[in-house]
Amino acid sequence: MAGSSVAQAGNLAVSAILASRLLGPHDRGLMVIGATSASIAALVAGLGASHALRARLPTLDDEVARLRLVASYTWLSAATTVLGSVLALLACWACGLAIDAGLAAPAFLAAVLVATLGQIALVQFPDAWYAAGRFRAGSAWAAGIAAGGTVGLVLAAVLLTRTAESLLLGQAAGMTAVAAAQTAHLHSVGLLLLSRPDRRELSRLLRSGVQSLYLTVGLALALRADRYILGGVAGAGVVGVYSTAATLSEAPRVVPAAIGQVTYRQVTLGCGRSDVDRAVLRAVLASLVTGLPVAVAGWFLITPVFGPSFAEAKPLLLVLLVAELLFAPFAVASRGLLGGGWMGTAGRVGAAGMGAAVLLFVLAAREWGAYGAAWASVLLYAGLSGAAVILLRRRVAARRDALSPVGHDAAVGVGAAAGFDEGNVPVPTSPR
Repeated sequence: MAGSSVAQAGNLAVSAILASRLLGPHDRGLMVIGATSASIAALVAGLGASHALRARLPTLDDEVARLRLVASYTWLSAATTVLGSVLALLACWACGLAIDAGLAAPAFLAAVLVATLGQIALVQFPDAWYAAGRFRAGSAWAAGIAAGGTVGLVLAAVLLTRTAESLLLGQAAGMTAVAAAQTAHLHSVGLLLLSRPDRRELSRLLRSGVQSLYLTVGLALALRADRYILGGVAGAGVVGVYSTAATLSEAPRVVPAAIGQVTYRQVTLGCGRSDVDRAVLRAVLASLVTGLPVAVAGWFLITPVFGPSFAEAKPLLLVLLVAELLFAPFAVASRGLLGGGWMGTAGRVGAAGMGAAVLLFVLAAREWGAYGAAWASVLLYAGLSGAAVILLRRRVAARRDALSPVGHDAAVGVGAAAGFDEGNVPVPTSPR
């Protein structure tokens, strides 16, 4: 998973570098806002169903029940494409009024529409693989979608005019083409089914997923609100410079994210608090080891590679790398909360993070611009990690107590009655 994640992050970084080189700060800022709108719309439209699937599928032994669950998830994913497209277009239209008119141009909106389809595939499909325990396939396909985006961007730069909408369209078309191939593969292995969905499963997926939506959407806004707020305060050009530093700073997130995905399943199957602690420590060490060379390389190469107009990205990169180091525990703990079925707890963390993000970024960006947004990220990520780790350790310890010989029967009864609700205590019956 780490290897595939490195390939995915590498392709995204290459695409960002090429776009910055070809477009300059202003058009690069437009492209970033468009892609960000597509990614957030994909998360919102999914209604958290992918997390509900991952929390439930590994605990099912009955094959008929598994097929009903997969079919229900398939139809929810199809509905996601419609809702996500509408939300992304509305978001860009609103940004066109508030930030830059180019964001609401018809050609740009068309590119955002295609980009949303690729982002939906990145949200819905990997979790289908992970729910079945096929981490290698899921991460490999995610890397393939990112690679398709890189190829599409290069082709657009060669064949089309070098504008924000054309490069975004090329990248999105490449991602969507690979996503279409993945759709066929998922269907062939039984992880996407077009049979009739089950109403009860649909209800369970939505009920549980909506609880986790506060985490996924809250996290997306916490990680991306700085772009929108900077755009409104300082313009698209500043967003282009800032996002270049932010993209490079996210390289240390790759291995912690992979560790988090494995921890997700381990918590679902009943791991202990010591396992969580080891996973968090490994994530922090991995972030530190990968962050140091990124800091050195970025300091010396940003200006030669991107040009003098991106020179301000160098000090921003150093601050954002500190933020990424503090983010590593959250990359593990947030997924652990979802894996344990504690959707309400995870949702409250996300909601608190969303509120804190808006407050911190608005205050800091208005006073200190891009530097204020970078330091606000440091504070925000530290708070998110601390809250998520503390809550996960408490939940895992409480579950272990509930599954002791005294409380085992009661725990099973609670879990069966609650389904995906906050009180659910998953009790797997096989090491699937």
